[in-house]
Amino acid sequence: MIIFDSQMKQNENIEDESEDKQLYVPLFPMRKKPSIGSSQTSSQSTSQSTQMLTQYRSMQDSNEKRELEAAIIKELMKDKRSTQFYAVRENWISQYKQYLYQNGERPVNEAVWIFFKQEYKANPDIICKQKLSRTNDKRSKTVEPTINRQSVSNSQSTYELPLIGMKNDSYFCYMHSGLQSLLSIADLNYFIVKYIQRISKQQIIDKKKANIVSYTKAYFDLIDQIKVSTVPIKINTIKTLIINQFLPKNQHDCHEFLLYLLGHIEDEILNFNKETKSTYINYIEQIFKGKIQTNIICQLCNYQVKQIEPFLTLSLAISQSRTLEECLDEFLKDETLRDYKCAKCQSSCIKSLQIISIPQILVLHLKRFQFLPSCHKNNKTITYPMDILNFGNQTYRLRAVIVHTGNLQQGHYFSYAKRYHQWFLFNDETVKAATKKQVLMQSAYILFYQINDNP
Repeated sequence: MIIFDSQMKQNENIEDESEDKQLYVPLFPMRKKPSIGSSQTSSQSTSQSTQMLTQYRSMQDSNEKRELEAAIIKELMKDKRSTQFYAVRENWISQYKQYLYQNGERPVNEAVWIFFKQEYKANPDIICKQKLSRTNDKRSKTVEPTINRQSVSNSQSTYELPLIGMKNDSYFCYMHSGLQSLLSIADLNYFIVKYIQRISKQQIIDKKKANIVSYTKAYFDLIDQIKVSTVPIKINTIKTLIINQFLPKNQHDCHEFLLYLLGHIEDEILNFNKETKSTYINYIEQIFKGKIQTNIICQLCNYQVKQIEPFLTLSLAISQSRTLEECLDEFLKDETLRDYKCAKCQSSCIKSLQIISIPQILVLHLKRFQFLPSCHKNNKTITYPMDILNFGNQTYRLRAVIVHTGNLQQGHYFSYAKRYHQWFLFNDETVKAATKKQVLMQSAYILFYQINDNP
């Protein structure tokens, strides 16, 4: 179920925090949805629209089909009975660009909105601003639509997924919040879709080898399921795969699930390459993995031990910090080792950490659950930046936040993630638009940061 919040913002770069200035988003349609070519269109254009639609639906994707689509939209816009108008964000789907550039920032009517929904099996991103007329008559409302013209890469515009919730019939909120965060990373969607398509096209997968990529294929199927669904979905295949590690009737840790899933997908890529003598890219490493070097230096003889290790996530202590930047500084701070002595002279040593390779997606896990000397959850507030996080001589921007409420015995997970240049709350079946302010006021458990391409 998708709920458009009344405080949904027009532009990610303009944040209006005042409570009295709200954006009105019509929840269309309140009545039974009519069909294209019926009472929705005027009698004069019904026959022509029907003929054009029949021709359109029989065509393969091409420039001619895009031109016909623009002609259909123009025809549907002539409908005089469509009194409600909707602004469609340009980045919702790349095929609208031709129409939008030809017609400026003109909004679309109900007939066009239904056409978009029927042909693309999803809801266009709609934003309209409500203002009262000068007469102050509440019945005389005017709607000022806007279209976001921010450019989007081909990869993102194609692999940004529809806003679909996930049904929770047990204790699966840890899985849903993790998956919704991962599904908001367009590059990951791109690599997984292309990977499965290529190995399927080359007929490399047979029944014996199908199990080698079971987790990757399950993720691919999940993407397909989301693309065609208009209601909350069940994640049955992935649940079946993880059942031995994550028992359905128990509560589990979202961080553990993320490491488990990404680790299995990476293992499948490596094993598949080995089994089939292929050279497919390890996209988990390319997107999520960084490298950290541990240096242990003797304080007396300066003997050094160096070790380089990859990381998928960084787990940060929070007890001595107030901000995420302080948590990272604390993580990288030099440490005098108490239980380790120099191999040559048995003197005390100092350990230092150095980031030598940074990931495209930086996943930061805040260590809120503590088990020694006693078991408890630390609900301390840790502030975190949205637009600029400095890490490894690069800057990152926030992409998703996973939140845990409750305690060690029982709790609930939900997430905030960015799609189509807008923040959304993903809470099991519910998907709700959110503001930057709402995202930044959370008690974060896991944060996803994406590297800025143009810092």
